[in-house]
Amino acid sequence: MVGVASYVDVNIFIYWLGNHPSLGKTAYEWIKKIENAPKGEYVTSSLTLYETLAIIAGLTGRSLKDKRLVEDVIDSMTHLKGLLIDPLKPEDLIQAVELMKEYDIDYEDSIHLTVALRKGAKEIVSNDKDFDGTQLRRTF
Repeated sequence: MVGVASYVDVNIFIYWLGNHPSLGKTAYEWIKKIENAPKGEYVTSSLTLYETLAIIAGLTGRSLKDKRLVEDVIDSMTHLKGLLIDPLKPEDLIQAVELMKEYDIDYEDSIHLTVALRKGAKEIVSNDKDFDGTQLRRTF
C-alpha cells in the first residue's frame, strides 16, 4: 500500500457507471487514474459499494434482486486495481455522528468523512461541495 490515500466518494462511481451526460467523462478520467494506480492509492468504504448499487438500480429502473446488475456493479468496482474498499467499523458509525455535528453535514457524508480520516486521506475525489467545509481537500 502507498502512503496517504485519496478517498473516492460515491458520486464518481455513479457518474461513471451511469454514463452521466455532463459529468461522466470527468468521472471516467478518475476511474482510469484509479485503475492505473498502485493498490490502495485510492480508498472508499463498503458503504460506497452499496450506495452505488442502490442508486444505479434506481436510475435504471432495475432492482437489487437483479443478480446481473449486482454482479456487474460489484465486478466493476472491485476490479479497479488502485482501489481499496474498506469495510465499515462500528466505531465509524458512532464517530460519524460527531462529525455530522462538527461539520454540519448529513450522516451519509459524515460516514464517508469518518472512513477517509481513519484511512489517513487528505483528499476526497468528489463534486459534493459539502466536503469543502471539512479538513479534506476536495478535488474533481
